[in-house]
Amino acid sequence: MLAELSNTIATLIGILVALLGAFLFAFWIAMGIWTFNDIRSRTRDWLAIVLASLLVLVFPLVGLVLYMMIRPRETLADVFDRALEEESLLRELEATLSCHSCGLPVQDSWNFCSNCHSQLRYACSSCGKAMRHEWSICVSCGADQSEQDPLARDGQSNAGFRAGGPVSTATQETAAGAAAFGPAQDSSPRR
Repeated sequence: MLAELSNTIATLIGILVALLGAFLFAFWIAMGIWTFNDIRSRTRDWLAIVLASLLVLVFPLVGLVLYMMIRPRETLADVFDRALEEESLLRELEATLSCHSCGLPVQDSWNFCSNCHSQLRYACSSCGKAMRHEWSICVSCGADQSEQDPLARDGQSNAGFRAGGPVSTATQETAAGAAAFGPAQDSSPRR
């Protein structure tokens, strides 16, 4: 009876040791697979991937702790998301119109900067339509504006249009914009 009991206990201990061994082996393989997948999501360097996986497989628990201490903080997806966010912010900043003189943000419909009072739009030398300073050609008629007198781009030659020449669309828009920001100005010549 004692021999039979010792055989049963030995069989149960053998089964428990086999189950524990199978569990430890599965845990060891799972650590290796997890490390491989984790390092692959953090780098594209195959040498780092292989070394991290080997570190965990050769030194199971100590290797996993070491790997957790030296692994890159961000995943490639985090880096990509941050780069997309930065690019989106840059595009948003580039899309914002700014004054050519002081650099403050302005709206597209404004004719004058509210900060430095410089003229934001001027009349095309060919068709007279409103143009912005950064445009090299007129978007209405296609006339090249790079040959235009720099004074015209600063708004000083548009004063001739206001004084008595033909009234252009840009001049009307500029006058309307100026009237919106201040008191109406007398357009009759002073003596």
